[in-house]
Formats: sequence, structure tokens, C-alpha cells
Amino acid sequence: MAKQSGKKYQNLLDKAEELFWKYGYTSVSVDQIAKEAGISKMTIYKHFHSKEDLFVAVLMNNTEFHLNKLIEKIDEKYHTLDKIEAMYHYMLEINSQLSPVFVKEVMDRVNVLTKIVAYKEKRTLEIWRNIVEDGIQKKEIRNLDIDFISNLLLYMPTIFMKTDSYIDEAKRLKMFDNFFDFMRYGLLGGIESPKESTVKEGI
Repeated sequence: MAKQSGKKYQNLLDKAEELFWKYGYTSVSVDQIAKEAGISKMTIYKHFHSKEDLFVAVLMNNTEFHLNKLIEKIDEKYHTLDKIEAMYHYMLEINSQLSPVFVKEVMDRVNVLTKIVAYKEKRTLEIWRNIVEDGIQKKEIRNLDIDFISNLLLYMPTIFMKTDSYIDEAKRLKMFDNFFDFMRYGLLGGIESPKESTVKEGI
């Protein structure tokens, strides 16, 4: 019974996400979501106090989905620098796919934005900590303060992940390249990645 209830709950989140993504938060009603999910409006309000609460749950569910995908991509890599690079590339890819209208709807709702940002930062920081701890253990990066480096990796890239009009694509990519130069020589401390070692040895 609990398993069936869990499926209905997930179906509700999936249908709500589909409608929010397609029409936007403002244009979608709880009645419309209930109809698409094949449940009553009363059932929705048993789980959520308001449409905004449902919206937050949808965004958290979507965030968790992408974080799990991100972990899968990271697990495919061995070297710490490759893990870091894979993480940023995936984050940039997801960021570029977001609809400006949808992003504005989230930004305009402070309560929603605060909850999502806090949740995403907490979960992403956990992933960064695992990468850093693993890198130190494998002696691929220097034995630095884990909390400091994890927070640095979390917040530092925001400058080149911005899509503001005053930062054109060429400059953004240049900043991205410079950031990875810092990673190679500042974080790795002169330790070469497997790719660099292979090139030097002529393999």
C-alpha cells in the first residue's frame, strides 16, 4: 500500500513538473494538476498546503534527479581533476537549458528561491567534499583544508556561470579555462593529470 502511495506521489510531482515547465508557475492551477495526475484536488492538499509548496517540492525533486545524474558522471571518472571538470561541465549544461521565463518566476518568489538554493547548496557541497576527500586520499591533490576547498569549488565558478549580457560567450569561456589552470596548478600543486602524463611520455 505504501509503495502504491509512493508511486502516486511521484506521479503527482512528475505531472506538476511537466505543467510548470510547459506553461509556467502562474498559468497552471491546482485543478489542472489534479486532473492531469488523475487525483482529486483534496489529495494534493493532503500533501501540500499550497501550490507554492508543491512548486518547491517539484524543484527539489528535479534538483535531486540532476544531482544523481551528476554523481553517475563523476563516478565514471578516476582522476580528481576529471571529476571536477565533469561536475562543472554538467552544471553549465543544465544552466544553459533553463528557460529565462521559468528562472524569472523562481527568482520572483523569494520563499521558493531561498529553499531551493539552500537545498541545492547543501547537497552539492556534500558531493564536493567527497571529491576533495577522495582526491586527498589518492594523493592527487594537496592535503588542504577540506571545508575551505569544498566551499571554494562550490562558489568560485559563479562568475563564469552567469549569463548576464555584459559577459559575452568568449570571455565566459576564457574565464572557464583560466579557472581550470588554477585547478591544475593551484589545487593539484604541480601533480599531473593522467592525460598530461600520457602526452609527455609519448604513449
